[in-house]
Amino acid sequence: MRRIVVGLAALALLVIGLARAAHADRGGYKIIVHPDNPATTVSRDFVRDAFLKKATQWSSGETLRPIDLSTSFPIRERFTTEILKKTPAQLKNYWNQRIFSGKGVPPPEVDTVAEMIAYVASEPGAIGYIPAHVDPGDAKVVEVE
Repeated sequence: MRRIVVGLAALALLVIGLARAAHADRGGYKIIVHPDNPATTVSRDFVRDAFLKKATQWSSGETLRPIDLSTSFPIRERFTTEILKKTPAQLKNYWNQRIFSGKGVPPPEVDTVAEMIAYVASEPGAIGYIPAHVDPGDAKVVEVE
């Protein structure tokens, strides 16, 4: 009987740990920019316009270089919904229309958070997002108003 109780307790802890890890992946995100970017805050509208390529420059005149995580990241869907105000399907349709009409292409995508941080840290004008629990490395975190 004791073995069963210990086994169930261990299983419960494992399930709780997995649930927390899944929640962290779907949790918040933070916006990161190039370390030399003078911005400390950005508006949601600015971030949305940057990722929809409706804005092309920072207030300093630097060219905006948004970068997306691949669709395999749960926070991409949350970012798309909360900041871009679109479902993933709506965003795909938006870019298909822009591409077809010759009005633009979506931001490049990276397959890892490390690639996101490296790109943003090395490209002036870059803007991206990472899971809230991840250290931004050499990139700079900005607040969203």
